[in-house]
Amino acid sequence: MRIFHIIRKNRLYVFLLFFIISINALAYFGKRPVERATESRVSAGSGETEKDRKGDTGTSRTLFNEAEAAAREKKLLELAETDPLMYFFAGIFNLSILFLVFAGFLFDIYLGARFFRKEQVAPRLGIPPAPAWGIGDVGKAALIFLTSGYIFAIFQELFIKVLPIMGNDNFRMVAGTAAMNLVAISVILYFIVKKRGQEVEASGLNRRGGVLRGIFYGAAGYIALLPVLIVIMLTTYFVSRALKYEPPVQPIVEVFLEEKQTSVLMVSTLFAAVFGPVAEEIFFRGFMYPAIKKRFGIIWSMFLTAAIFSLLHTHIVGFLPILALGLLLAYLYERTGSLVAPITVHVIHNVGMVMLVFLMRYIGAL
Repeated sequence: MRIFHIIRKNRLYVFLLFFIISINALAYFGKRPVERATESRVSAGSGETEKDRKGDTGTSRTLFNEAEAAAREKKLLELAETDPLMYFFAGIFNLSILFLVFAGFLFDIYLGARFFRKEQVAPRLGIPPAPAWGIGDVGKAALIFLTSGYIFAIFQELFIKVLPIMGNDNFRMVAGTAAMNLVAISVILYFIVKKRGQEVEASGLNRRGGVLRGIFYGAAGYIALLPVLIVIMLTTYFVSRALKYEPPVQPIVEVFLEEKQTSVLMVSTLFAAVFGPVAEEIFFRGFMYPAIKKRFGIIWSMFLTAAIFSLLHTHIVGFLPILALGLLLAYLYERTGSLVAPITVHVIHNVGMVMLVFLMRYIGAL
């Protein structure tokens, strides 16, 4: 039968899929007895709950915590007396965001007027390279990428005694993710260059349209997106409050807010601001998007790629903002034929988020 022929031909990837499913099943069913045993020890002991033992600092952060927001606002007002220079910086940062949002609003009006007059909104700088790879190659690369994550986790456990820093959960998370991204880039280049016989430029790592023009396109595109992001996030906030849902903070944000070791913070900042965006753009826009576009066309591929990008990034509350960001990234790649503009947007967005989180961290530490 054809199905057995496909399995034999792709037996390595079938094995990887089985490995991933097995590891997750073992983790899920192995966790439940541990949780029951923990509950038994608590009930048989002093009656303390896990929350009681951890204290207030053991509670997980949430994205829309009004108590924390009020405390930060109070500390921000106190900052004017305790650290005027930082208070000035915080004010400049907030004013800069407001200015960019307003500029983006005016820019959107201009672009909308050109669209309704049926004029060209964004001149095309280049055409994305035609891919020789397909959706199947993307799936195979994803399986290798996910498998590498479990392998790195196993090696990290083994090397805790040799490398004490591996005992730091935050460092392990960032180091593991960085290693997985290196594997992803290597596998993508293998499929494009070695297996499909194309040049590295086919991945979007090219200078079509010019690097400086690509950077300008990226910066202008992000400014235009800012008002849209603000509207989506405000809507999401009010809907979440109406439903009384408080989403958890993303793990990488927890790292920036809680980590004490400077070296871990530096590595985390470098990864979040530079390396992560480059690796993700190579995979999502340079590798996945062209393969899906070859099968489903531009519009569907933009939405599908952006949806997958968003689902893998955040919880349900952050889905729509990241979806909008993903659509812009795919649009810029389609209009420029290069990853320069999408990488520029991604770096600007992540640097802005990191600066905001560090500002929150500083104010929260007062």
